Amino acid sequence: MKSLNLVKLFKQLNVLKLSNLLKLLTLVAFISGCASAGHVIIDKEAMDRILWPGPPETPRIKYQWSLSVVSGKQNGGLYELIMGNEGDFADPRSSPKLLRPYSLHVDGDNLYIADTGACRVTVIDMKELKARNITSAGDKEFLAPVAVVAFEGMTYVSDSLLKKVFIFDKDGRLSGELKGTFQRPTALAIDKKRRILYVSDTPAHVVGRFGLTGASLGNLGRNGSDEGEFNFPTHLWVDDQGRLYVTDELNFRIQMFSSEGKFIGMFGAPGDAPQNFQRPKGIATDSDGDVYVVDSVKDTIKIFSRQGELLLFFGQEGRGYGDFYLPSGIFIGADDIIYIADTYNGRVQVFQYMKKK
Repeated sequence: MKSLNLVKLFKQLNVLKLSNLLKLLTLVAFISGCASAGHVIIDKEAMDRILWPGPPETPRIKYQWSLSVVSGKQNGGLYELIMGNEGDFADPRSSPKLLRPYSLHVDGDNLYIADTGACRVTVIDMKELKARNITSAGDKEFLAPVAVVAFEGMTYVSDSLLKKVFIFDKDGRLSGELKGTFQRPTALAIDKKRRILYVSDTPAHVVGRFGLTGASLGNLGRNGSDEGEFNFPTHLWVDDQGRLYVTDELNFRIQMFSSEGKFIGMFGAPGDAPQNFQRPKGIATDSDGDVYVVDSVKDTIKIFSRQGELLLFFGQEGRGYGDFYLPSGIFIGADDIIYIADTYNGRVQVFQYMKKK
């Protein structure tokens, strides 16, 4: 039954108020979307049409697609026409939409999204366009899953309120957790070659190093503003050379470390100038070694050389294609596809870096 016929029917019967009608239709839409195999809906309306910088300069970034619906009808219909807000679902874990995506990871054909608003990790098979959710670790339901990474079939999830980093096997079963005590584990990053998992423990002002089975290998840093010290470190990234990048958030800078944990450089300062930061969050590097930093409050992605020279920035506050509203996480794949967690727009936006010639 089409949505128009349902509306007409309920109006004729005069049984429900309009507000209750819409909520009921929202529920019907959600059930219908699940019954139709729960497809992820990719919005490619503006694909390749938005470029940075604009003419007459040579573009370096182009818009590709976005997604916010993770359980819907592939070809539109009732679900897309009438869908409630997150408040319409008593349990946010059941929402067919992304609510507050915070961080991202790509491994093979799978896109992993830590959605703190929905208290879940959503795993999307990008070939099949189907999603599954991880909502708990054993008998512990997630409260604030803020980061996820995957490697060799294993998935690692940090929950800042549970103060744990959980390990799941290839079948999605809980297989363990990182050893040690955290004040609030936040970001995760993997050095695949050296098989090291990094965890930022934000209020403890350290970055922990762990083996992939959970054994502690010690910490980097302490509270302070000198080289190698942190003031609430948040997001992390490991490049293809094993260098670790740390968003030292309340020192308003990015710090870099060698694969052995030695401090090798930093850049950034607080302020309104384009090269400065107001609230740096997600960080990643492309195949040319340029460093991308999400400046959340400015709703902008800033691109720097490794020496800290601002090369380009893109994005602005808004809800349109290529706009952001308090974005958080970023992931860049080996193919230079850029994934952005557009947190308060409740979506993931995807861009392509166009290599220098």
